[in-house]
Amino acid sequence: MDYFAALTAFVEAAEGNNFSRAADRLGIKASTVSRYVKDLEQDLGIALFNRSTRTLHLTEGGQTFLTHARRVLDELEQAKAATSALNEHPRGVLKLNLPPAFARHHVLPTLNAFLARYPQIKLELVLDDRHVNLIHAGADLAIRIGTLADSTLKARKICDESYRLVASPGFCREHPAPSRPADLAALPGILGAAEIAFANGHEVSPLVHKDCLRINDLDAQMIAVQQGLGFALLPDWLVAKRIDAGELVVWLPEWSIRIAGRESAVWFVYPPKRIVSSKVRCFIDFIVEQLGETPHWKRVS
Repeated sequence: MDYFAALTAFVEAAEGNNFSRAADRLGIKASTVSRYVKDLEQDLGIALFNRSTRTLHLTEGGQTFLTHARRVLDELEQAKAATSALNEHPRGVLKLNLPPAFARHHVLPTLNAFLARYPQIKLELVLDDRHVNLIHAGADLAIRIGTLADSTLKARKICDESYRLVASPGFCREHPAPSRPADLAALPGILGAAEIAFANGHEVSPLVHKDCLRINDLDAQMIAVQQGLGFALLPDWLVAKRIDAGELVVWLPEWSIRIAGRESAVWFVYPPKRIVSSKVRCFIDFIVEQLGETPHWKRVS
């Protein structure tokens, strides 16, 4: 038995004292209303109506049940209205899991405007490069960079990611620009842990380095390269503004850079739900709006 439909049919029949009038109001057959009432009576083990040929009269048990049935339906309507209001006015705590460097440069600077637009949302941010289990962590939404592991998470690509080989102007004055990736072997580099290769058409050349400083943080790598400690291979979303401002110089622009074991892209990911909450939707839409359909780092020449 569809208990909600049965309760609705019972209340309509009780208020109209007639199955036919209840059926007309609900857009169903009178026989369906009668069947719902009989199902309720069988489930409750009590008669709800005294029936006559023309009208219905509630029994004492029917009067008691009507009071509670109205309350249940009213509560349900209030619950529906409150939930619908969340779509119109997103509210509540939004828990975000973000990669630290991307968050510092592209999310944190926008949060004042986001909170001004959605004042009923409270933010909780965890900055972490690890791909934690969002469900176990209780996160509503994450931004992830690289390859997405096979999972049940929903994903939306923000943009593709490219890497640039960069050096500071001072470093470039002291060291001649390489003509091929192999020339980098004689120069100090600032690198993370990933294996890197260069590609130009069908030619692929692995990065060979003689002397390097290993740093596991992208912002720290950028600071080190700006200090002239060596060349670095950094994502476009991190270095594009500094390239445009002349603070960093691009080497080997005709070669693309491949990071082993990962697809270079930036993604929103969130737990699978039949309906995505309005607070998650509005944050995704807001960040996309702030970045633009083509993020500014993709527009830098």
